[in-house]
Amino acid sequence: MLSETRRPLIGRVAPGALAVGAALALTACGPLPLLPPAFTDAGETVSPEPVDTGTPTEPVETEPVEPVETEPAEPVGPEDTDVFSFFVGDCVNEITAEGEFSEAPKIDCSEPHDQEVYHSEDLRESGAYPGLDQVSAMADDVCHAAFEGFVGTAPEGSGLGFTPWFPTEEGWTGYDDREVLCLVFDPAGQTTGTLAGSAL
Repeated sequence: MLSETRRPLIGRVAPGALAVGAALALTACGPLPLLPPAFTDAGETVSPEPVDTGTPTEPVETEPVEPVETEPAEPVGPEDTDVFSFFVGDCVNEITAEGEFSEAPKIDCSEPHDQEVYHSEDLRESGAYPGLDQVSAMADDVCHAAFEGFVGTAPEGSGLGFTPWFPTEEGWTGYDDREVLCLVFDPAGQTTGTLAGSAL
């Protein structure tokens, strides 16, 4: 499988809250209207006559706003994805076919899944395709070596298993494909979330 470098999206946050705060501060600092002093007459306090401003004295009735009901997000099922579009951190449901394959059912790791890609590495082997058994053995060695660093337990003491995906002869010869993907799984059944650091 040919591998591409996965580039993170670079995002920016506009300081909208600061702009709103500045506007509110400016409004609050304006000059306040002066109220006329109370009139006095023979020791009695006389208030000025109320001025009709044309505004109604009764409160205006408004229609209550009904909350909009939103449908809860449904889990997204597995989607067949090209094997060259899998990267470390992706999850997959088990492939039913044996032997060569070009697609696998990719699924969000927050959903129950069968396997998780935990390591990717190119084999340091040049020349002609060394044969299915030899490539399979090299891929197994790569995944075995990377297992403890991801799970936190050596494969021999872990209840988890791993399986490699490795290049076909056609990919090796025609496309210089040397990539091995290592997938971790729980033989007891599906898992949810990542198995990184689980020490299972």
